[in-house]
Amino acid sequence: MVMKQIRSYLIAKSYDYAMYSTEKRCLQSWRKELLAQAGGDLLEIGAGTGVNLPHYPDKVKQITLSEPDGQMRRRLQRKTDHFQQKQLSITPWGVDTIEMPDASFDTIVSTLVLCSVPNLKTSLSEIQRLLKPEGILIFLEHVISDHPTTRIWQHRIEPIWGFCAGNCHLTRDTAAAIRATGLQIEQLIEAPMVGTPAFVQRTIRGIARKAVPLAGAV
Repeated sequence: MVMKQIRSYLIAKSYDYAMYSTEKRCLQSWRKELLAQAGGDLLEIGAGTGVNLPHYPDKVKQITLSEPDGQMRRRLQRKTDHFQQKQLSITPWGVDTIEMPDASFDTIVSTLVLCSVPNLKTSLSEIQRLLKPEGILIFLEHVISDHPTTRIWQHRIEPIWGFCAGNCHLTRDTAAAIRATGLQIEQLIEAPMVGTPAFVQRTIRGIARKAVPLAGAV
């Protein structure tokens, strides 16, 4: 327990600093482009230190930020003090324990989060449950490499990497998992995350939509 608390504190304290260069070189522009498509009632899972907050457009009515890590949540709270012009709340929910009714959100946002959830399939099923019909998942995630040698190393170092990096997995095929949940990917862009090691460079980003139920479907 003590080791987990120390690791949580160190990750939260160093996260923004560690990601600063990559944010400037690519992530910031990717976030701005993606989040311009957000609207309505919005849930951000794993909101971390709040790096997405400056990019939410005015058409977002209400923002719910879920962050299960207490250390991250404290930093997030300090950042939200500057965004009181929006209806905004912070919760300690994990992505598989969102205490909201079905079809609660128009937009759900996941940026560099689905790599670290305990169970990817369960988390995506919960996202689908929470989305309104025609609601969208906005995602930005690093995924398993398409280079055979890099993929081998990802499998080898994943256990120690996950321990050091907050349960981050290197070998998830997140696009396939999104499709398997039944969400329809409408936009998918692949690009390397600049300034990071090869084993976390491959990223995908885009939009997946929840289909409208067919008339008469149970």
